[in-house]
Amino acid sequence: MHRTLSLLLTCGLAVSASCRTWSHQYYLAAADYVLASRENGEHERETYHLKVRGVAALRVEKAGLRERPFLGFKLIELDEGMAARRGVPPGAGLLITGVYPQSAAEIAGVLAGDVLLTIDGEDITQLSQAAVAEGKLRVGQPVAVTLRRGVERLDLELEAKLLRERVVESQDVPLEAVAPSPRPFAGTSLQGIPAVWCERMFGEVRNAVVVSDIEVGSPAWVAGVRAGDVIDSVDGQPVPSALELSQRIAELGADGRTMRWRLRRGPGQFHAAEIHLGDYSGERNAWIPLVLYYRNGSYEDRWTVGPFGLLLSNRNTYLTDTAVRRPQTRNVFSAVLGLLRVETTPHDTEVRLLWFIRFHC
Repeated sequence: MHRTLSLLLTCGLAVSASCRTWSHQYYLAAADYVLASRENGEHERETYHLKVRGVAALRVEKAGLRERPFLGFKLIELDEGMAARRGVPPGAGLLITGVYPQSAAEIAGVLAGDVLLTIDGEDITQLSQAAVAEGKLRVGQPVAVTLRRGVERLDLELEAKLLRERVVESQDVPLEAVAPSPRPFAGTSLQGIPAVWCERMFGEVRNAVVVSDIEVGSPAWVAGVRAGDVIDSVDGQPVPSALELSQRIAELGADGRTMRWRLRRGPGQFHAAEIHLGDYSGERNAWIPLVLYYRNGSYEDRWTVGPFGLLLSNRNTYLTDTAVRRPQTRNVFSAVLGLLRVETTPHDTEVRLLWFIRFHC
């Protein structure tokens, strides 16, 4: 019996020294946020929203004032039933649901329930046609408008006014993707912001690389890098392109070197990260059946004693729901069928005795 146990223990230790397997990966995304905002012109502003969902994208919103001719109709398209109730063929005209205060339509006496048939001699059957016809008008110039009110046909003359309105237009900008390295040394997925958009955002010719994903427990994670960060500089120099940075990580990581990144998250928010590169992707395991189990990886380490850990068990993991720069951990220790259980997090410690007696400290 003693000889058999000694043999099992010796085999288990030999396995622990040589067995290296691929570890579980826990990736964290990030909330959308405003990366930058710039004034372009007297009444125009561009806002750059970074969207990070494993794959990052840049959404550019352009807000500004626009001036256009305006008659003041509130319109909807007529369906077959609405057209029949008003005695007009389907698709002939638009229903006026109201008019804007002090507009040309209100001054001319247009009422809700009227049907708009023509503007400046052009038949109007769709909302897009009405918008195009209004856009051709000149402010202050009289324009002929034909309406139907009940069975009566009305020919009115309206004078277009100038409308100043605030409009917001958005555009999604795809980022430059980089193929993952065969061996992970930092634990990040990188995407580059196109150079033309970097110049528009920051007012200078430069690169910007987005951390679109980060693996919990990786060297970059431990250094405080988080998904959604934008890399400004590397080792004191302006950040290269995403492809060049990925290649540099692979070169330095193979030698176990260190990199220093300066990161930004939104205007005025910066973080300096010192990343000790290395192949962290494996985990070490030891298992002596019904006696001992041990596993050590980048995300978690755990050990158990006794069949299925019934005598003793311990598990340490990084918290995957934290957005802070400093890594935080959770520890769970259990003994004797769970009669004693201690769980520790950065904000709380819970002690449980006899499965149902609990203390918090």
